Order: sequence, then structure tokens, then C-alpha cells
Amino acid sequence: MSRIATSVVIVALCLAAMAGAARVLSFGLADLSAEARTAQKALAPFLDDPMVGTLARARLLDLDSGASDEERRERARNLLTRAPLSGGAWLAFAQAGFETEEPMAKIERALLMSALVGRNEGWLMARRAAFAIPLWPQLSAASRRSIVDDLLGGWKGAAGADREALVSIAYLSPDETKHEIRDALLRAGAAGETIAAEMGLTTAPREK
Repeated sequence: MSRIATSVVIVALCLAAMAGAARVLSFGLADLSAEARTAQKALAPFLDDPMVGTLARARLLDLDSGASDEERRERARNLLTRAPLSGGAWLAFAQAGFETEEPMAKIERALLMSALVGRNEGWLMARRAAFAIPLWPQLSAASRRSIVDDLLGGWKGAAGADREALVSIAYLSPDETKHEIRDALLRAGAAGETIAAEMGLTTAPREK
């Protein structure tokens, strides 16, 4: 009997995991297709979802070009209050702080918190790097290491649009920023060498 009960529990857990994965995949597809004009409609089904609701709200905030800076900051603060362990919420808070000209130290703390609680979320790592690279000259050594970690962890799984954004941001960055990011990536080994080349920071890596 105990074996049957255990089997039932395992099957139930597997079904729950499959349902959760399907929900995350569904949100991911909606997120990729969302743009400012269609964001509300595309993301509305996910806003109250216990699994991806915080991500949906953070993305909606990111795409709402009509909101004032103060509105964005207040909404980011409310989002963070609801989900203090969401890396996306901390990134939204950092972005809102930048737009309302908060002190850089406050923005940097929000970025580091986003990295701490959203360490292994590939899509978030790519978007966090895209936001932070233009701030590179003003950031501490710890924040710069976090950006490089985000590139190393988020590049491979990033959506095409996120990769294109990172390439453009790198291209428009000051030469000193480019060189420092390139050198940090190269120190990470073969993976970093490939990313640096694909971002246009170096020539293509040599064949092994």
C-alpha cells in the first residue's frame, strides 16, 4: 500500500511540474511577442498567476511607454513590495530609479539584489546586462562582475531580440567600456571568448 501511495504522490508531483512548465512556456511565448501596443492584451492572462504573475507585471511595466517616471517608480515599488524575491521586480525598480534620477548607489543596490534573487534566469540576465552596460563606467567592481556573470549565464538562452539589443548596446558603448567587458569575458575562458566575438567585441574565436 505504501508503494502505491508513494507512486501516486510521484505521479501527482510530475503532473504539477509539467503543468508549471507549460505555464512558464506559455508566458515565455507571450513575453516574446509582446510590444508596447499589445502588451496589456498579451500579458493580461498572466498578471494574477502565482507562478509568473510578477514576471508579467514587471514586463508590462517595462513596456508601458505612456506612464510617467513617477508612475513607473511607484508601480515598481508596489511590485517589489508584492514580490521581494523577484529578480524582475528588482530590475524594474532599478530602471524606474534611473528614469527618476535616483542616486546611482540606490540603482546599483537594486541591480545587485536582482542578480542575487534572479541568479539563474537566463532571459532576466540578458535584460539586466542590457540595462547595466551603459552604466558600466559608474558601477563598482562588484556590479561589473555581476554584469559579466549575466552575459556568461544569459547569452546562450537569450531571445534573438535580446541578443540584438546587447550587440547594439555594446557597439554604442565607449571604447573603454568595450575593452573592459571584452577583457573580463576573455578571462572567463572559451565561453566568454565566444560571447565576446558574437557581441562584436573581438574577432571570431579560433578553432580548437
